[in-house]
Amino acid sequence: MTAKMDDTEYTSSIADMLKALQGRDKNSIKGIFIDETLSEFYLLENEITVPRLPVKEIDIKNSHDISSQLVHLFPEYLEGHSFIKKRKPASEQHALHFIRPIEGRVIDFIHIIRFDFRFYGKRGAIVLKGDNENYPSYATDMIYFKSQLVPVYKGSDPAEIDSIRLRENFEVETDRRLFTSVIFDEFSTKEISIELSRRAGPELFRIPVKIYPFINYEYFTACFNIPDPSFEKVNASAEIYEPVFLYLYFGYRSSSGDITVERALELNDMLESGGEGVVLKPEFILDLKDFFSSYTLETDDELLLKGWKRFEIN
Repeated sequence: MTAKMDDTEYTSSIADMLKALQGRDKNSIKGIFIDETLSEFYLLENEITVPRLPVKEIDIKNSHDISSQLVHLFPEYLEGHSFIKKRKPASEQHALHFIRPIEGRVIDFIHIIRFDFRFYGKRGAIVLKGDNENYPSYATDMIYFKSQLVPVYKGSDPAEIDSIRLRENFEVETDRRLFTSVIFDEFSTKEISIELSRRAGPELFRIPVKIYPFINYEYFTACFNIPDPSFEKVNASAEIYEPVFLYLYFGYRSSSGDITVERALELNDMLESGGEGVVLKPEFILDLKDFFSSYTLETDDELLLKGWKRFEIN
């Protein structure tokens, strides 16, 4: 009989799986989609079987069992990442979180990719029924995810995700009503994400910001969505998002705060002084438009019936 592993051994085993990735293999996915609720998911080439998971939350053994299937499906996206046992946010009790730190010039970033394994009706076919303590085991070819760059302070612990906060709350006007939002208000955070994308410049995006805002309000800050987080794309996204974030930052925070205008202007190839903060240089805005022009959302009759849209990335 095989000896039962302890938590440290499970964690170490997941780390070994990730270290073995070299980026040579391709992801085992058919594409990247959003569903009728505008939630992102990867469509797999083949189904996987999700084991019965505790209703309360998944533990490290569950995480290990799922990772043994998951890691090999996404070698392009998980290369260079590490598993964090302490989920961020902790409320995602049925998700696996993987992080990778990226060094910037003025600030740093954490790329976090979160895979959601909550069970609900449309997730797949039930393999083994659930009970009062466990969700059913199910087979699925859809994995819901969130992939984001989180701006963090230089020198901070990557696993803590010490985000550079914009504000504790926002007031957003929508449909002629004024909403004061906090991070835990799902409706309002959606509106904030749209507002942040508009402030960055709605003309930058080929995908309407109401359908898919690339700038998302989470971790009390403006995060950057990367639906296709290959090693190279994450690096390129961090480079292009750093000046955009600093531009947004001074729209909400004083120039005498944690980050000064003088510090931000170290990115003088992308930013220049403007008002009480910084603005994006015209030539850099052209680079941004070129970057986002590679992303479109497409659909066809079959996808329309399902309520799906597919990311096309050139």
